[in-house]
Amino acid sequence: MALLRRPVAAGAATRQATPEAVASRLLPMVLEGMEQRGRINVLDTGPGAQGTVDFFSGLNARIYIVDLLSCELIVDPPEQISAGAAAEVFTRYLNLPAGLVFDVCLFWDAFHHLDLVLLEGLSLALSPHVDARTLGYGFGALHAGARAHEPDRHQGREQFRYGILDGTHLQLRPEVLSGRYHAHTQRQITEHFRALTIQRATLLRERRLELLLGAS
Repeated sequence: MALLRRPVAAGAATRQATPEAVASRLLPMVLEGMEQRGRINVLDTGPGAQGTVDFFSGLNARIYIVDLLSCELIVDPPEQISAGAAAEVFTRYLNLPAGLVFDVCLFWDAFHHLDLVLLEGLSLALSPHVDARTLGYGFGALHAGARAHEPDRHQGREQFRYGILDGTHLQLRPEVLSGRYHAHTQRQITEHFRALTIQRATLLRERRLELLLGAS
């Protein structure tokens, strides 16, 4: 297994806590058949949980770990930016080789730390690196009243860093994360993240939906 990691921004505020194991319905669908693909490319937009690394070490995998929540657009978002300009920043930050296509993209909760313009920018940046075989995995908001221009201001709201514990379980580690949280609905994600399309959604826990994404 090859492992490529982007550095996490210095000074990121985190709080270590006991991780929690949560059963997943959609993760097995994402991972099904990966062993038969031969060499697979995986994008992990989190800080790179050890469980995820350990899991893919059993496969012929190259993992690109890019902590998206450390990107300047999320840590200190500008008041105004176009989707095209955001795509340029994300492209530089991701720094992916030309011609690279991912088999699996692990988005975790990253979508909800971007407003809709940044979400579209990320979609544009990733579009050259996905194709008909690419599968994505992440989380969406359950409540239909969520609006991207109205960040979730609930004090003490649980936030997590995610990883794979095994083929059917996630590992959730509570952390204090910087930046605003935008609780996007499935419709908002569908409209603004067109690199991949939501194929299935299932309830994981309160206010969280597991999302399985694939080609349009």
